[in-house]
Amino acid sequence: MKIILNERHHAEQAIAHGKMDKKPTKTLACLIKYEYEQGKSEHEVYMSLDQFMIQHYPDYNTVQWDTYLTRVINQTVSWIKKRKEDKKSTMIEINKIPVTDAELQKIKALKSIRLEKLSFVMLVYSKINNLINENSTYWVNNDLKEVYSDSQMAVSKKDQGLLVYKLIQQGYLIGSKRVDSTNVQVQFACENDNVAFYLERFDDFVLEYLRWKGENIKVCTICGKRMLAKSNRMKYCKDCKKAGYHQAGVVTVH
Repeated sequence: MKIILNERHHAEQAIAHGKMDKKPTKTLACLIKYEYEQGKSEHEVYMSLDQFMIQHYPDYNTVQWDTYLTRVINQTVSWIKKRKEDKKSTMIEINKIPVTDAELQKIKALKSIRLEKLSFVMLVYSKINNLINENSTYWVNNDLKEVYSDSQMAVSKKDQGLLVYKLIQQGYLIGSKRVDSTNVQVQFACENDNVAFYLERFDDFVLEYLRWKGENIKVCTICGKRMLAKSNRMKYCKDCKKAGYHQAGVVTVH
């Protein structure tokens, strides 16, 4: 998932350890929100970002990045002001998402693993958007490419729309009235039911649905990443196995 769900934690990790998202703008936006919460002026925020980039971003040049930093600050400040006007929090802090038995049973009833995985991911995205927007509308306005990436399915662009349409046909989603919009509204959310599990990690989170269905989901002994295990002997995810790691350290890959 490309969304930074806990901006405060992300900003604190960036300050403490220099950790940065693949897209610097995301980390900079988190830092701006964090610095403004500390009561810093716009000039102080700019200087903090400049020092952060000098320390942690290779080939950073203050002069060349001046316009870029100023633009990111202005955009983020406008976002902060709008959130304050709407009496909403200025930093996104999502730590977990509940998934209920009723929601899972409804998804399972589709009896199509592709539709099940897609609907589960759509449900999670809708709940995240509810928390971000502080409402209960269950709209998903995220890029379909991102949604399908989290569903762990290789689907052509044509079939992406087709699968969404099938969920609309079956009443799981409602499409936007705008002709040019791919936004959909989830119709099967059921918060008032027993919580089956909480999602607390959002990398490969679709595997939690497969675990609930009885699939053998294990955790890589090296990096802690979840993986769909073909056997109980499987200990490493693809990336760690490819790198040649094992419990004792690094092995030579022939």
